[in-house]
Amino acid sequence: MKKLIILLIIFTVQLGNAQDDKGISVFHRLLILNSNNELLVVKIENTDFWVTPGINQNSEQTIKQGLNSISETYGIKTESPELKGVFLLKRDINDVMTTSLRNVYTAKLANGKLKKPTGIEEAKWVSVQDALKIITFPHINAMIEKITNNPNQVWGGTLLQFKEKNVWKTKLLEDFYVFSELKTK
Repeated sequence: MKKLIILLIIFTVQLGNAQDDKGISVFHRLLILNSNNELLVVKIENTDFWVTPGINQNSEQTIKQGLNSISETYGIKTESPELKGVFLLKRDINDVMTTSLRNVYTAKLANGKLKKPTGIEEAKWVSVQDALKIITFPHINAMIEKITNNPNQVWGGTLLQFKEKNVWKTKLLEDFYVFSELKTK
């Protein structure tokens, strides 16, 4: 419990610092799993990009409201999300460097019928292994793999996203590390 409180304090400080620095954004990724332990993946409209649902934090919503809005956008309800990772993502796109704090949560599907929101071409449930094959961005895959292979821990790390010969790549700048151990239910 003490480690979780420390983690929340670190998270709050990072969020506060991220909002003060216009160069750092905060993004929440929600890994939604159904009763078959399949992961929700979505294809962004008019692109070849496959990802898991997420939302950029804004000053209008609380974190909980933002996470709930992700589920609602897809016509579903989830059980309470659990924080599973706090990652720093540095992006080098066309020689422009940006930085974002990436918080990754998992949540079980509670009910609802999956729908396709505006801006999404396709939404479907796939095994985690299949998700790792179709998701476009390697940094997302690295986070998903670490979290799903170690579900009783909250992870941290720093990754670099870049393109090389028009292919998305990721480099681990800081090895993944455990923020805290979660108690098993």
